[in-house]
Amino acid sequence: MKALLVTGTLAEDAVKSYAQESSVKTEVHVLKVPVAALLTPDAIAKALKAEKTEGFDVILVPGLIRGDTTVISKMVGVPAFKGPKYAADLPTVLDSLDEVTLSTVIPACDLLREKLRQKALEELDKVERNRESLLKNPGNMLIKNLAVGRDFPMRVMAEIVDAALMPKNEVQRLAANFVNQGADVVDVGMVAGESRPAYARELVEAIKSVVDAPVSIDSLDPAEIKAAVEAGADLILSVDAGNLEAVAPLASEVAVVAIPTNQREGYFPKKAEERVKFLEEIIQKARELGITRVMGDLILEPSNILESLLAFRMFAAANPEVPLFVGVSNVTELFDADSVGVNALLARLSSEVGASMLLATEKSDKAKGTVREEVTAAKMMFLAKMRGSVPKDLGLDLLVLKDKRNREEAYDRTLETNIHVTVASKKPEPVVLDEKGSFRIAVDRVDGNIVALHYTSRGLDKPVNIIKGKTAESVYMKIAEMGLVTRIDHAAYLGSELAKAEMALKTGKQYLQDYSLF
Repeated sequence: MKALLVTGTLAEDAVKSYAQESSVKTEVHVLKVPVAALLTPDAIAKALKAEKTEGFDVILVPGLIRGDTTVISKMVGVPAFKGPKYAADLPTVLDSLDEVTLSTVIPACDLLREKLRQKALEELDKVERNRESLLKNPGNMLIKNLAVGRDFPMRVMAEIVDAALMPKNEVQRLAANFVNQGADVVDVGMVAGESRPAYARELVEAIKSVVDAPVSIDSLDPAEIKAAVEAGADLILSVDAGNLEAVAPLASEVAVVAIPTNQREGYFPKKAEERVKFLEEIIQKARELGITRVMGDLILEPSNILESLLAFRMFAAANPEVPLFVGVSNVTELFDADSVGVNALLARLSSEVGASMLLATEKSDKAKGTVREEVTAAKMMFLAKMRGSVPKDLGLDLLVLKDKRNREEAYDRTLETNIHVTVASKKPEPVVLDEKGSFRIAVDRVDGNIVALHYTSRGLDKPVNIIKGKTAESVYMKIAEMGLVTRIDHAAYLGSELAKAEMALKTGKQYLQDYSLF
C-alpha cells in the first residue's frame, strides 16, 4: 500500500511528520496554496493530472475541503478519498486503510470515529440480545424489563432527589429527561424522617405514566414503601435491619437493595469486615422472609472511600450471586471537582469491585450532567472488561474539556519577520449603541437552546424579537439574516457572547453575559 498525501504549504511539515508515524508508505504532494482547506477537488485534480501518480494505491486529500473527491479519481485514475481534518490523525487513518472503506465526501477521521462508536454499540447490543440466556447465570436478575447483573453493563439509577418536595409535573419532567440521557432506572427520592405515603403513590404513578423504565422508591419508611409498591414501583431502595420485617411482606414481587445498617437504632459498622458480615446476615434473613431478588449496597462513604471499596470487594468475592449497588453520587456530590472525571474514575473502581448498578444524582449544580456521564462510563467499563483492555480507544469516551490528541497547528513565529505586528489590549472605550438595538443572551437548559433577546430603544422592558438555536452559528446567522445588527463591533461582541453561551451549555458552566466562563 502506497498513499499520496495532498496538502498546502502551511501544513506541509506537520503532514510529513505525522505520516512518518505510520507503517504505510507515503509521499506528500504540496500544492501552492497556504491553507489546505481552501483547495477544491477540481483544483487538486488539475494539479495532479500533470504529475506522475503511477504506483500509488490511494490519494488522500485534506478532510476539510469542500466537495466530492470522485472528480480526482476520474481525472487521475487513482482512487481519491478525503483524509482526516487534522494531520495528527494521519497515522490512525493510514494504518486503517486495509480495514475501513473511506469516503469521497466524509472526512476520514469522522468516518473512523463513527465506525469505532458503532462497533462499541454493536458489542453492547449483542449482550442485550443474549439477555435471556445470560439471565440464567447466577448473579443476574430481571427488574421489570431490565436485565441487571455481572454479565451486563452496570445500570444507572437516576435519583430525583427530594422528589417529595416537588410538584408532580417537575418530577415527570426530570424523569423523562434522565431517561433521555440514558438512565436505566428512575428513583423517587423521599424525605428522611418524614412519612408521605399518599404522595409517594402519586409520584410513582406520575413517573410511570411518562417513562417505561423501572421505577424505584428511595425510602426506609414502610408506609411510603407500601404505597409505592402498590402504585407499581419495581425496586425498593432500601431495606436494612430496622425495617426488613415490616417491608418483607411487600417485597415478594419486587427487587430490593439491602444496606448494612439499622437506621432505627442509628447503627452503621465502619470496618469493611463488619459491614460484609452484617449485610450477609440481613440478606439471609430477607431470603428467609420471602424476598427473592436482592442487591447489596455496602455504602460508599465520601469520607472513607477506600474502606468502603474494600467492603464491596470482600462481599463480592464471598457472594458472587448478589448483584452490587454502588452509590457513586455519594462521593460526586461532595467532591469539589469536575464531575466528569470523578464519575469516570468511580465507575472504573465500581466495575473492578463487581458493581451491577450505579446511583446518579444531580442535586448540586456541579453535579449536573452526572446521569449522562455515568451512563457513558458504565458502557466504557463494560467494553474494557469484555475486551480485556483499559478504558481507552473504545469508541466511547468522556473527554469533555481536554482532547485525546493535540491537533493544534503550532504557530510559526517566523511569519512575523518584516511584518507589522499589532498587540491588542483591552481598553475601556465608550459604547456606541447599534441603531437596530441591543441583545441579552441567555441559555435555556431545559430545551438546550441558546437564546438571544432583541431589544430596541423603544421597548427596553420587553424584547421585540427572540431568536433561539442549538448553536452560536445558527443564532448569529439568523440575526444577520433578519438585519438586526449594523455595527461591526456589535457583531463581533454578539459572536463572542453566543460562543460563550454554547460552551456553557456543553460544559455545564454557568453563563453570565459579559463575564468570562473560566
